[in-house]
Amino acid sequence: MPTWERLGLSMGLKNHLVAASGEFIGTFMFLFMSYSVVQIAGSRVHYARQAGTPSSGGADPALIFYIASAFGMSLAVNVWIFYRVSGGMFNPAVTLALVLGCGMPIVRALICVVSQIIASICAAAVASAMLPGKLSVGTSTAGSGITEAQGCFLEMFLTAQLIVPIFFLAVEKHRATYLAPLGIGGGLFVGHLVGVYYTGAGINPARSFGPAVVTGDFNHDHWIYWIGPILGAIISAGLYRFMKMMEYTGGNPDQDIDLTSGPSHMEIDGKDVNQGREWSRSRESDPELGGSIPAKNSPVPVVSQGDDIARGSETR
Repeated sequence: MPTWERLGLSMGLKNHLVAASGEFIGTFMFLFMSYSVVQIAGSRVHYARQAGTPSSGGADPALIFYIASAFGMSLAVNVWIFYRVSGGMFNPAVTLALVLGCGMPIVRALICVVSQIIASICAAAVASAMLPGKLSVGTSTAGSGITEAQGCFLEMFLTAQLIVPIFFLAVEKHRATYLAPLGIGGGLFVGHLVGVYYTGAGINPARSFGPAVVTGDFNHDHWIYWIGPILGAIISAGLYRFMKMMEYTGGNPDQDIDLTSGPSHMEIDGKDVNQGREWSRSRESDPELGGSIPAKNSPVPVVSQGDDIARGSETR
């Protein structure tokens, strides 16, 4: 009997617990690493000012690239780890998009959102306790030269840039799906390149909410870090459903055909010659996959030791 049955858990409850655990751990790891990098970047600016050296603060391209790289890589690594556990969402806006775009159960979504928010608070608290100086990983439009409305719409588009790759690289199954974490991390990376200076690049309500709870500093524009990502989730889900309705794969067909599995062709003297062999892999017929039976239509004949000795004696 499985352990979860001995504990008296139903299959549904067990799966919810697994998903909640995956979202909590993944969100914590993703945000703790990201918060730590932002804290390091903030310390660099602080020490530069103390030394009297010029510092452009948030407008420094090197700092922006450093922060964007940290968020993008941290997300890619943790999505790669946890996408088979919980889906690797780590973001309430992403969870909402999956509910609207492909029918993720609402109960599962609510459980995951709660885990994400708690994990963001814990990540901010641990970063505040472990790293020197005041926690400075909050998000705000103050001093960036844009209005709150502009900040809200910017957050909307940056969130859409993150979620669209999730739909088309991870939700849609194809030959490149195993590389989806890189595309998702890249979406967050380019979003931060644009958003760090203007809004702090929230793109994730949990990312903005956790530090605000720990520091007790809810800025007057905190609302844009919820409304903007929610609008981005709605737009992304709408785009995905529209493309599915239009059967988008017909616009550029045959992109996922595996040319290695069909008949092999060889060109001789300008003519295409079909060698007539087809190759398919299965556990029963392919020794490389664990089987002991040689592959069907193998180009190398299977010769037993006795037959080999007999042929050798005849040759002699």
